[in-house]
Amino acid sequence: MDKLRKILFCSMQNLLKWSANPRIYVLGLLLLVFLSESVRPIAEFSSAVNVPVTPWVFPYLALHQLVLLCIMLGVVLLFCDAPFIDAHQPYVIIRSGKKNWLWGQILYIMIAAALYFLFIVLCSILMLLPNLTYANEWGKVFSTLALTDAGNQFKVALPISYQLQHAYTPMSAMVWSFLMSWLVGVFLGLLMFVLNMRFKREIGAVVATALVFLQYFAFEASGFLTFSLSPVSWASLGNLDITHTSALPSLTYAVCALIGLNLILILLANLLNRKKSIDVLPPV
Repeated sequence: MDKLRKILFCSMQNLLKWSANPRIYVLGLLLLVFLSESVRPIAEFSSAVNVPVTPWVFPYLALHQLVLLCIMLGVVLLFCDAPFIDAHQPYVIIRSGKKNWLWGQILYIMIAAALYFLFIVLCSILMLLPNLTYANEWGKVFSTLALTDAGNQFKVALPISYQLQHAYTPMSAMVWSFLMSWLVGVFLGLLMFVLNMRFKREIGAVVATALVFLQYFAFEASGFLTFSLSPVSWASLGNLDITHTSALPSLTYAVCALIGLNLILILLANLLNRKKSIDVLPPV
């Protein structure tokens, strides 16, 4: 119990620092502006046709390669200061122990990634107000946008996919989209954490950014093999095959691969933590 308390203490220390970190406020503001540009046209269409819209917009965000690119670059910005060692951390390490500190940082990455995508989910839903209604179905607005080109005159840029609506119920699409986004976010955070522990701090951000752009080029090239080798692409349900009728990676493959990659990165972080000394780094 004492070990768990120390791990939670280490992770909460990082979360509490958000309130005094300008980078978090900048990231939040950028997300609000970006989500407004992406989601508000749907609300305007709903208002124009006088039909309320259901809240299931989050799964469509990742279907747009540029939107997914920006969201995942936000993850890179969120974790770019990994391994989160500032002037206060040596005292935390002495108080909690090096191993407990490490698990606290890993837990922080998991919690922070969940909060990041939860913020996106909530903001995307709120931006549909005041024409929002709840129904356990996609609703007439999303069905119309998926089956017609009615959204063009309202500049709806998000690809409202009929294939997605046919393959998933609204709730399952929300859950799977959030889970895949979270797993990718944790992967990017752990990757930067491990690389920045081993090399200079800039290396992690550079490699993570390259992986984020890889999904963009994979979409442009429409290469099935590239999708299979691009973990960031798996945050989009449109890049996964649940019917086993195409060469796209399956949902099972993506989940297992991301869990496996995250476990490998956690193992590497533990190995590096044993061998490497803790150096205080300047704030980002």
